[in-house]
Amino acid sequence: MSRNSVIAGQAGFSFGGFLFGQTARYAFNLLVARMLGAEFLGTYALAVAVIQIAEVFAVAGLDSALLRFINLQGTEPLRRKEVIGSALKTSFLFSLCVFLLLVLFSGPIASLLNGSGLLQLALCCYAAALPFNAAVSLSGHAIQGFRNLQPKITAMHVVSPLLLLILTLLFRYAIGAEAALCFPFALSAAGTFLWIRPRLSGITGTVSRDILSSRIDRAMLSYALPFMGVSLLGMTTHWLDIVMLGMFTDTATVGMYHPAARTAGIIRSVFIAFSGIAAPMIAELHAGSESGEIERIFRMVTRWIVSIIIPGTVVFMVLPDTVLGIFGPRFVPAGRALFILSASSFLQAAFGLAATVLAMSGHARLSLLNALSALVLQAALNLLLIPLLGVNGAALSNLVVFLLLSLVRVAEVRVLLHIHPFGMALWKPLAAGLCSAAALVAARPLLHGLSPLLSLVFGVVLTLAVYLFLMLLLKLEEEEKEIIFKVLPFINKQSGR
Repeated sequence: MSRNSVIAGQAGFSFGGFLFGQTARYAFNLLVARMLGAEFLGTYALAVAVIQIAEVFAVAGLDSALLRFINLQGTEPLRRKEVIGSALKTSFLFSLCVFLLLVLFSGPIASLLNGSGLLQLALCCYAAALPFNAAVSLSGHAIQGFRNLQPKITAMHVVSPLLLLILTLLFRYAIGAEAALCFPFALSAAGTFLWIRPRLSGITGTVSRDILSSRIDRAMLSYALPFMGVSLLGMTTHWLDIVMLGMFTDTATVGMYHPAARTAGIIRSVFIAFSGIAAPMIAELHAGSESGEIERIFRMVTRWIVSIIIPGTVVFMVLPDTVLGIFGPRFVPAGRALFILSASSFLQAAFGLAATVLAMSGHARLSLLNALSALVLQAALNLLLIPLLGVNGAALSNLVVFLLLSLVRVAEVRVLLHIHPFGMALWKPLAAGLCSAAALVAARPLLHGLSPLLSLVFGVVLTLAVYLFLMLLLKLEEEEKEIIFKVLPFINKQSGR
């Protein structure tokens, strides 16, 4: 099987999971916004930001360490179970410590983020999810170490968000608004753990006795801690705009900004799906000094990512008020922030593979330095711009940081590896995207009289129709045809008649 097919096939499953998870989480945000309002949504966003940053300490980098240490054991099942049991037990102990600290300091954290007693209550309730979330993450990575990605993707991107959505609806109509905000998060985490636990036992053979009798593996923990630092850096960068908006504004402003950030994040999820599959291939090719093949994959995957994200980027940037209008009139003022964040997410997705290439080609320290510099710059810009511009300041900081980071990463790859992501065929999706954007801009006055949902549907249909027509008119590359025939084999059979 060609590398093209492997990347597309595995990324297709991964992206399918991401897409379902994004849709369910998007529906959850829409539900909270419509039923509970901006202040409740802001409280949720701030609580989740704190919990996900804290969760990095609970997992402690053991997710990455598991993938390595499971495979180091070869075909020794007992030793593999010891490794998995040790990781789960260590993480559980860390989770309890982090849970207690969060409950103890929930009041000061809520005050720092200008939240009310509701935020403090949400922090305490969400902290109860930490042991379950950490166990789900490690169980998924342990199963992945046995060459099975499906349970991890299903648990984290299907079961968890779907349970959260369903439980929120049940609590909202059975008990009330505050219960719907506070309780489903931990309950959905517990439900996801109950779903993946028997699959961990069935695939890896690890049972409760193995976890209870295991010892802390100091070698694995020492290997894992640097990964915890990298994860902490990435998670802090991801939530920095939300946290600093909370520090300088209020929960209602955070709630108004959060749908814009979540919407723009859909663009970035395409890159995540492809980079996870391309990374080990790039590492293998670098070990074999196959720089030409690295550049080919670099250009090909970049073109695929750009081709997929352009329609969504066009809709979000041309119709930002319409997109946010489906959350309610209260969220429309964040339309400019969505425009800016969409541009930022496009840069992250289009040029993010440069970071993957750097890390997989032996430049992990440089990648870490890039990320650390970006975090410091974003914090400084937020300090300057949020008090002046509010949500638009947070979005603008994000755009400036990722514009500079994209330029730096592409330059570093060019200087260090003598490759770049810009193939000749890249002009096709860019040209089709510009034309579809022009068509949507021309049609925008006709859409203003419609409801936000109907206007959005017509805008999406028009953008996709123009974009796909032009992409077909400009002719697909042979690599794209190979993938389409693999995913939709009946087309190949019909064309061969």
